[in-house]
Amino acid sequence: MTDFDGMTRKFLLGERKQAGTRAYLEAIKKGLRELRPASQREAVMIENMQSQLRSVTKEFISLREQVNVLEEKLQVLEESKTEE
Repeated sequence: MTDFDGMTRKFLLGERKQAGTRAYLEAIKKGLRELRPASQREAVMIENMQSQLRSVTKEFISLREQVNVLEEKLQVLEESKTEE
């Protein structure tokens, strides 16, 4: 049985699960793939949007990797600080 009270409580209190940036990018990508252009102009616009989305995705991946490296460095610094 579905817990509607719990679902409502989570929604009102903002406790529901947040989608990640990766999920947003995938949803946009899927939406662009499903568009059916009615003219050549619209087809070019969609192609440009897909290209820009690929660029944004690559940049996101690069930034995510940089964050991971920085988090590792921070962890090492915190460990060395606690050892002193």
